[in-house]
Amino acid sequence: MKKVKNAVYLLFAVFVCLIGIAYGLSFKLPIKTAYAAGSAANNMNVVFVLDGSGSMYTTDKEKLRFEALELFLGLSTESGNYMGAVVFDDGIILKREIVPIQGRAAKNELSQEVKDAASNGDTDIGSAILTAVRMLKESGNPDLPSAMILLSDGNTDLPKDKSGKKLEESEHRKAAAIDYAREKEINIHSVCLNANGKARLEELLEISDATGGTCVEVKRAQDLKDVFNQFYNIIYSTKTTNLVDTKIPASGELKVPFSIPVIGVKEANIIINTLNADTSYSLFSPKGYGYTRAELDDMAIRAKTFTVIKIEHPQPGDWELVVRGARRDQVKIDMVYNTDLSMLLEAAETQSEGQKASWELSAQVWNEGAAVSDAEVYQKYPFWITVTDKASGETEKLDMSADAESSLGQYETEGYGKYKVQAFCEIDGIRVKSNAVTLQKTNTAPVWTQDPVVVDKKIHLFSASLLKLDLNAYASDAEDGDSGLHFQIVDSAFAQDDVYLEDDAELNIKIKKCGNGELTVAATDEAGAVTQVQVQIHTASITGYLLLAAVLLVLLAALIVLFPVLRSYATVVRGTVQVLTYGEEGTDPPVTFDGDKGRMVLSRYVHPSQDVGLLLEKCYINAGEKKDCIYFVSAEGVYSDQGGGQKKKKVCVRAGMEVNISSDMDFANGIRISYMPY
Repeated sequence: MKKVKNAVYLLFAVFVCLIGIAYGLSFKLPIKTAYAAGSAANNMNVVFVLDGSGSMYTTDKEKLRFEALELFLGLSTESGNYMGAVVFDDGIILKREIVPIQGRAAKNELSQEVKDAASNGDTDIGSAILTAVRMLKESGNPDLPSAMILLSDGNTDLPKDKSGKKLEESEHRKAAAIDYAREKEINIHSVCLNANGKARLEELLEISDATGGTCVEVKRAQDLKDVFNQFYNIIYSTKTTNLVDTKIPASGELKVPFSIPVIGVKEANIIINTLNADTSYSLFSPKGYGYTRAELDDMAIRAKTFTVIKIEHPQPGDWELVVRGARRDQVKIDMVYNTDLSMLLEAAETQSEGQKASWELSAQVWNEGAAVSDAEVYQKYPFWITVTDKASGETEKLDMSADAESSLGQYETEGYGKYKVQAFCEIDGIRVKSNAVTLQKTNTAPVWTQDPVVVDKKIHLFSASLLKLDLNAYASDAEDGDSGLHFQIVDSAFAQDDVYLEDDAELNIKIKKCGNGELTVAATDEAGAVTQVQVQIHTASITGYLLLAAVLLVLLAALIVLFPVLRSYATVVRGTVQVLTYGEEGTDPPVTFDGDKGRMVLSRYVHPSQDVGLLLEKCYINAGEKKDCIYFVSAEGVYSDQGGGQKKKKVCVRAGMEVNISSDMDFANGIRISYMPY
């Protein structure tokens, strides 16, 4: 019957959403961000990651960590949760895959498997949490949020790893697990059992802080149960209410009254902490119904130090628990609700003027998949919203006011920033959180002044190779003008290096390379609205018309450059040249020859019998501008007694003078040249 009822609610919700969408499209009403209230408000994917290394046999001799696990399982709802476990030392001892936990038998089976996983190894935390996040990824319910509870009495410790390779691998696995947990919003809550003072809290604290979890250090194993109770409250957004913490009176009977709220309680968990196994209980409903011992046994989960009595779908009103035991026995009784409350938050923009916009916020409570329309709920209990600026991270809290079937609030935004808004309420100690909606002022998209934008360019050899276009001159925005636009190339027929954006708004076109084609450019304003435009590029070359002129200019330039060379070949040496070679073996007879036209290569006239340090085939005699001098030319450069100690490629030999020329500054060998004009 319940499944049929839930199916009807689901079909009704879908029908309402479709009508709302059609209505909004037809009449262009303000857009509302909505949240479909689910029926799994108290369901999660949870993996328990428990240290099974040898040190746990001394820090938790009585194995109270299993009591803590059993308390967590006992508090969880009888159906809808997905749970698994990892027990580790320097390896993975137990990998208990994530499965649906339905009823007490499934909880006991999970608990027993963890208890039976024995070990005596070292500690590899990185491998353990990476295994757990992979389990959540592969076998967790994708429609449920996920969390991990990590318990260890030490830190990553691999003393057998002499090379350090395994420790390095463990650190890499830990980093990978943290990255994935961040990405999937998996909170890792950790317990540092520091009973012997050797645990390193920093490692567990780092893991929890990095993933948005909570880390608690405890000195005694007896406190593990309280920490797991605390984690249950955090993970399932509930809280533990202490009903009594006292001794059983002389009468041997302790009466403990408690109340169940009018809505929202799917299960009430009564936690009775006592060390006396002979303690007995009676339970009476608001209508005076007394549960039998057999009924209580079916409702109870018993461990060494506590008993959880789970009341499913409890009747609202005043209940009474009677505890019977030995006089002056210490008894502590707590209560934890499992709720099926959720809240739907909607937002509508009611007014927009300039940079400011006003918003109306409406929050409605849902109980077990049905909207709560009781006005008393919204009048009696506090409702508030938190608004977070997504850019700065700053958050403010605003109270909401009661309406007939919801709670209302107002908020005003400025600019086109995005604001995350969530609603909260507290009903008899049960805190309910809504979906998150994003507020952003209504905005129109940018407009292009030309569509398409045409670039028509004639190019030639002397054209600039880069053409720059300021895209702000082609696009504008009604709200922000052209001051806040961001541009992006979304599609292009050109190579990435030929047409590209620089400084966000400047389109650079290598006009000589790109040729003809199109690209698509998107303009985005501050609010994220986008408009695209086609940019067409057409080029035409006029190089052919300039080719003849260019060739003529090149020929003219060549003549100018080559004129001195040509002249050197045409000029006549008018006189007699005498060349004498000398070296370490003495001086050769001089060689005399008359002048000739052009460059006179010395190797044609002089055949030295010893090495003078000069390549004569690369040495020349050239006529001077006047007939009273000639020039000795060497491509390699030489020293001369006319050069002032500087190496030169051209040495002047004047009429009637002898000039010594050598490849070294000491003039140990070389040639001596004289010239006598006619």
